[in-house]
Amino acid sequence: MLSRNRDNRPGAWTATTGYRWLIVPPALFLALFFFWPLVLVVARGFTDPVPGLQNYARITESSLYVHVLYNTVETTLIVTLLCLVIAYPVAYVMSSARGTRLQVMAAFVIIPLWTSAVIRSYSWMVVFQRKGVLNDAFVALGVTDEPFRFIPGTLAVNVGMVHIMLPFMILPLVANMRAIDRSLIRAAEVMGANPLIAFAKVFLPLSVPGISAGSAVVFMLSLGFFITPALLGGPKHLMAAVLIEQQANVFFDWGLASSLATLLLVITLVIYALYVRVTGGAAGGFAKGA
Repeated sequence: MLSRNRDNRPGAWTATTGYRWLIVPPALFLALFFFWPLVLVVARGFTDPVPGLQNYARITESSLYVHVLYNTVETTLIVTLLCLVIAYPVAYVMSSARGTRLQVMAAFVIIPLWTSAVIRSYSWMVVFQRKGVLNDAFVALGVTDEPFRFIPGTLAVNVGMVHIMLPFMILPLVANMRAIDRSLIRAAEVMGANPLIAFAKVFLPLSVPGISAGSAVVFMLSLGFFITPALLGGPKHLMAAVLIEQQANVFFDWGLASSLATLLLVITLVIYALYVRVTGGAAGGFAKGA
């Protein structure tokens, strides 16, 4: 668009006008390679093999598909909660650290992100298999005479997913906690609060935006997790992404696969809308208070 600049010269482009055009290439890229394929997937769920709701009827009538969707949400909630319980004290220590200590701790958090999720999942297979490190230790210590069957199983899936998702919980928490003014805690202690009360009444509420941000990232990523459940869970712990892949590439039922993918997308959007509604006001209040 043409507009007047500070010298009131007609026809001159302002900096703001020029910057607006920078959004056009990424917008076109997203529209062509993300939104359009997404529309095709949603449409295919209603049209393949014939137009109608038969694919969704098959999902609701089958206890297997309903169980897999329920298991996906349940596993995702468990993984998110475990990540939060583990990540919060780690992030608290990191937020107080300085210098070399902080750099070392940050390296332990960030370096795993440089390793493929496939490699990390296979590493857990080595740990959990019948002749793996964990079973060998149990047998050597006399805990059991026969090795446990960890894989395929729920425990292995949860541990593997927590290991991969943990950095995505720690980093938002650290960023939030480092922005909290620690003098507020000292002020609460001066007013008579013991360290535990000062933490619960001052620091913990101020860290809620970090908790909500980290939980949202971990939850959304875990809903569509494929590699770790496929390798460690097997048929005993099916998740939605694994079931969708089976329907598309093994049974070639693209209509049902598209319907399952659409349902997973709807579940994600509904949960995200609830998250925004529940935490948006609180996060905004903390931001204003800061």
